[in-house]
Amino acid sequence: MKISRKILAGVIVATAIGTGFVYANSGGLRAPVEFFKGHTHDSEGTHGAPSHSGGTDRNGCHNGSVPYHCH
Repeated sequence: MKISRKILAGVIVATAIGTGFVYANSGGLRAPVEFFKGHTHDSEGTHGAPSHSGGTDRNGCHNGSVPYHCH
């Protein structure tokens, strides 16, 4: 009985790790929106578009901005 519980626990852990790995490497799951084409960012803020903040995610997109968009 103890061995089958250990095997079950191992399968659950392996499944969780595998699922997390696939999710993390599956690419951008959000659809980027392009708006205010040509706006720029510098140390003084945003030029040519409404002010928005936040860093970029691994895809080079503003992760915290609405709508989610990329440069």
